[in-house]
Amino acid sequence: MNMKLNLGAVLALGLTCTTAFAQEMRAPEGPIEFTVGSAAGGTPDVIMRTIAQIMNEEGIVENPIVIQNRSGAGHSNAYNHVLGLPGDENTLLTLASPVFTTPIVQGTPSVIDQITPIAGFVQSELMLLTTPTSEWTGIQDMVAAAQANPGAVRVAGGASGGNDHIATGLVEKAAGITLTYIPHESGGAARATFLGGNVELHFATLAEGMEQIAAGTAKPLGLLSAARRTEAGVADIPTLQEQGVDVVYTQFWGVGGPPQMDPALAAWWADKFRQATETQTWKDGLAANMQLGNFYALDEAKTYFAAEQDTFRAVLTQIGLAK
Repeated sequence: MNMKLNLGAVLALGLTCTTAFAQEMRAPEGPIEFTVGSAAGGTPDVIMRTIAQIMNEEGIVENPIVIQNRSGAGHSNAYNHVLGLPGDENTLLTLASPVFTTPIVQGTPSVIDQITPIAGFVQSELMLLTTPTSEWTGIQDMVAAAQANPGAVRVAGGASGGNDHIATGLVEKAAGITLTYIPHESGGAARATFLGGNVELHFATLAEGMEQIAAGTAKPLGLLSAARRTEAGVADIPTLQEQGVDVVYTQFWGVGGPPQMDPALAAWWADKFRQATETQTWKDGLAANMQLGNFYALDEAKTYFAAEQDTFRAVLTQIGLAK
């Protein structure tokens, strides 16, 4: 069974936004809220604060932009707020995997089918970490331990059904093992549990993982990437596939508007996000964080989001989390 969930695969096939802006555009009036479903300091929060700062400081968007954290309930506090503002012209929703997965896990209506798609613009690969004192030197050592004691190996992660939970399920299925997943309110809380030595495993983005490795608070078991990275330090870390566990997983983030947003306004925002992601400041940030910057907007984003929702549903059903 193929245990891959590669959320960047469509982009690699050449998905572009060449026709995304061939329509009428108009700007909103007044201040803008970027609604974020994670707490301050979480990856979606950092991404949106960064791009908002670029937009304002480089004169791409003149409207003042405020980041509003509406964390909790697997991002449902954030997306329910935006879904409750049909036609609103001053609010955007940050799209992260819980916006896709929480409704599937809870058995509630799809969010992606209701919002106005605007753009996807950043992707990030993951690595699997263990504690620095662990005797494991690779994924197969962990697999052997989990086979010997089913459920004894614990994973600290974010909310049920989120990236960490899906990645855990994929590893379990691919390796034929049983792990114990311990959900937390946020990725930061999960990281604190891991750093406290209370669990054996934790998933992190490449930048987060390398920071922990450099600090001596974690060591890598492998990358959930399709191929090895070439950057200094991370280049020596093998993929899970290389080690016999066929799992590839890539996170992505984007942005959408409320239901019934004026198409001219959505097109204007798509163009502004495109401009922001073409700045050197943004590109430098991607390189520093070892992230990918494939951009897609409007109709292409709608198609991409719908396809990934189907993929999430299939995987969550496969690992027994979908309702």
